[in-house]
Amino acid sequence: MRVMRLMSGLLLVLAMPGWRVARAEPWMGNLLLRDPAAPAEARPGNYGTVKYFIDEARGEHAALAVEIEVQADGRPPEALEVQAFSNLNRRDHAKVWESPEAAGGPGSYYMTYPMAPAGTHGGNLVYRAELPVERTGAYRLTARFRADGGPWRWHNDFEAGAMRQRDAAIVVSPRKVLDLALYEAAPFVVEAQSGGGEDRRSTLEDFLEPDADGFDPFSLDLVRGGLGFNALWLMPVFPNTRERWDPDQRRWLPNASPGSPYAARDYWSVDPRLSEAGTAAAAMDQFRRLVQAADEKGLDVFIDVAFNHAGHDVVMGQGGVELGLAAPSEAERPVRELRPAWATSGRDYRAHASGPEDLAPFAPADRLGEHRWLDAGMDWYFGDYAALGPKPGADTTRGGALDERDLLYTDLDPAGGHDSSVEDLWHYFAHILPYWLDRTNGGLDGIRADFAQGLPPQAWEYIINTTRQRRWDFVFLAEALDPDPVRYRVNRQFDLITTVDHWLYRRSDLTMGQLVASLEGEARLYGAAAAVMHNGTSHDEEGNGDAWLMTARHAVAAALYGVPMVYMGQPLGVAGKVDFQNSWANLEAAWNHADPDVLAMYRRINAARARSPALRGRARHFLTRQSAGGFREDIFSAARWTEEPEVVLAFVNLRNQVVAPETFAIPDAVPLDPAGRYQAFNLLANDPDTPLWPQARSGADIRRDGVFVRFSLPNEAQYLQLRRAG
Repeated sequence: MRVMRLMSGLLLVLAMPGWRVARAEPWMGNLLLRDPAAPAEARPGNYGTVKYFIDEARGEHAALAVEIEVQADGRPPEALEVQAFSNLNRRDHAKVWESPEAAGGPGSYYMTYPMAPAGTHGGNLVYRAELPVERTGAYRLTARFRADGGPWRWHNDFEAGAMRQRDAAIVVSPRKVLDLALYEAAPFVVEAQSGGGEDRRSTLEDFLEPDADGFDPFSLDLVRGGLGFNALWLMPVFPNTRERWDPDQRRWLPNASPGSPYAARDYWSVDPRLSEAGTAAAAMDQFRRLVQAADEKGLDVFIDVAFNHAGHDVVMGQGGVELGLAAPSEAERPVRELRPAWATSGRDYRAHASGPEDLAPFAPADRLGEHRWLDAGMDWYFGDYAALGPKPGADTTRGGALDERDLLYTDLDPAGGHDSSVEDLWHYFAHILPYWLDRTNGGLDGIRADFAQGLPPQAWEYIINTTRQRRWDFVFLAEALDPDPVRYRVNRQFDLITTVDHWLYRRSDLTMGQLVASLEGEARLYGAAAAVMHNGTSHDEEGNGDAWLMTARHAVAAALYGVPMVYMGQPLGVAGKVDFQNSWANLEAAWNHADPDVLAMYRRINAARARSPALRGRARHFLTRQSAGGFREDIFSAARWTEEPEVVLAFVNLRNQVVAPETFAIPDAVPLDPAGRYQAFNLLANDPDTPLWPQARSGADIRRDGVFVRFSLPNEAQYLQLRRAG
């Protein structure tokens, strides 16, 4: 008998000599998941993903209906025992491995749920169960059946489309994800001054008030009150590596100054240079003060963490000591010396390093040179799994990045061929975020995971569920910029995913058709409920020097379901990529020439989004022209609404010039009462309570004649809220 590991801790029988899987024999498949409150939105369970957003503090919960078909070879429905098998809601019992035989107990990670007969379909018996959705986390679900008390047969045993069926993913996220508006800042750069190097850097003190260095354009107050963002994303705050691989000389050289923060030297401390005093203790104290001050202002704080890779000289750190993986005297010892098996081998990306000299010289090792992060000399070995490997075009004979079988080959069974090094590494990384929650008195709010596709899904599930034991509403944002299958895989664990089409949002010639194609493509790939972060700028990207045009792009992103985000240079009109790695960059000139009207418009846009549930909700319809049909390519046009209902019609001039007016059709999908009377109010106007129409209009009139839109300014945005009149 041969076994493979599919679910975290679930051993599946894949083949037995003489056993042939065929439809004439018992069969299980066509797994479906649906929210009973929205039955039309059923998702396929075979490698499907469903997403929920709940507020645990308010006792919110939902339900998940699970359906499965079984070909029972003529047996009556009652002759089969059918179960759903899932760790839904069980984050507090998260384990790196659990035997299926241990499921169902008070301390079990996985539970079993009886499924009742629910009719037939195409000659198959249909079974159904309804599971409560009560706790945030990243979960899995499959099903199994047996007859006459015999051995269990799993959904994953049987093929569909020439591939064995796979687990469903259930992502239960904090509801607050959908309310976020993110501002990204590079701590060394955001308030650095010109005319110097490290001595003119910005520090965490510059985020706080009062700032004593005489140059103070930036602060938490600006982010929250001046610009209206409610979440601050800090690029990595850890000390970064002091070493960098030189492939020409094939040796380690001193790292650039300041160096990339995405190659950490110590995950458990704050870079001393981020404090004016220049000490680790002062930097940690300033970081705590920043998180506390942000919390008092209603500003969430996210840190940026690269879990896939670190610097060649990364140390065990205080976390290793707390877990008993290093002695107190070994906290500053390099991991490559104490635990070389935690690293990927330079000879085989599917193997542990055999010693300190066997480490892959740069990450990501499995991409075979597609990326060459020469300061990331520690490629962490999280185990061997199906999707480990390069993208097509390189040697994929041993598997590759697009291999979506969802198999973790590494054995974590303590009683089997146990890989204790991988288990220890999973514990090590699962401790990082609880560690920082402890250091900030529970104040840290989330992370952005750099190169999130660089870990096996089962590892992310363990990290997420372990962190959520400490704080249920901690938010996980994933960078995922590879082809569709890779991004979909990451979406199966994370609350929020970066858009791959960020380039669109900084184009001067952006069209409505391009936006619709991108947004509809994201919905098809991830599912309509998935939250996507939309942005035009970031630390990895060029900007656009037209500050007003980029304000209009933010107005588009803020009118979409998901999360809008900007990089620190965007409101200042910074055109190029801000260097945070190879030189001590600064934005002093940009701050000195910042347009206060641009900053005020960001505040209006974010305030309108915060006030309007419709702008943050899922319901949308892209609006076409009333007479000619089709999209008006130079105008973003979308109807947004809620069930209450609140209706907002969002229009944004996508051009840096005044464009001709247009009348837009309002379809039946928009919930307007034909007999009701409505008045329009622009939520972005100086006075959002001033009516725009000479007199109220009936819902029937709005449907018949459409809505006329005129822009008086380039890059102008209008959020027209239709309110009941009288």
